[in-house]
Amino acid sequence: MNKNATGTRALIVDVGLFSGKEFFGAIDNGFEVVGFEPSPESFPKLKKLCKRKARCNVVDLDTVSLPLQRQVGHSYLINAAAGNKQSIMSLMLKGMGSSLTKSAKMMTMKSLDVKMVRIDDIIREDIYLLKVDTQGFDQYVIEGASELFKHHVVRQVIVEVDPYNMGQNNHTVHGFLDTLQSNGMMCFSTRNDQPSKCQYFGESVEGFEGVFDGTPVRLKFWSECWDDFLCLNIEKSYHGEIPAML
Repeated sequence: MNKNATGTRALIVDVGLFSGKEFFGAIDNGFEVVGFEPSPESFPKLKKLCKRKARCNVVDLDTVSLPLQRQVGHSYLINAAAGNKQSIMSLMLKGMGSSLTKSAKMMTMKSLDVKMVRIDDIIREDIYLLKVDTQGFDQYVIEGASELFKHHVVRQVIVEVDPYNMGQNNHTVHGFLDTLQSNGMMCFSTRNDQPSKCQYFGESVEGFEGVFDGTPVRLKFWSECWDDFLCLNIEKSYHGEIPAML
């Protein structure tokens, strides 16, 4: 069965690529993708994979004019973090893993300064999907797309929700949901592979935080209990072309 999408100009913005599985998978399925990855450990590998694809482009933010002028059918790889302001940030590294969120456990890790940009300085058009996977930095990423949400349509958002690491940035699930809802999004918990101690079937945010607000598991810098939210835009209609899966 052919699983490739047939549509074009359906844009995915992917923040936090890690190995690039979703980034390159979306490209292979016919989407146009703009990906952000700041890690100096993983980016060279992503760059090499990108150059093997005919219409995958590595963006040099020091030389390109912004907002990004995309070509039909092309995807773009950007060596930068996405956040709520243009700045230089300290990125904590552990192998291929990385995080901008600072906690006591991460202070012993290797760190390097990386460039941070706002998404809405790079992209100024409708988005089919915004995916954010940044270990507790996710609210800052959404805040850095405020003009995009205001003037364009973001059809859907997938965000990681890790209350422990969010708390390191003085963020809460309540505040994060308020930020998403103020941008017209309605959110749903999506993970169905949780261990029993990480399962929550109630409806209150307080109950969710009570289950998921754990400390990082040993030898890692993220919580054992975390979730993904799928958020749908209920205030604006998406007029872009949606790829049809065959």
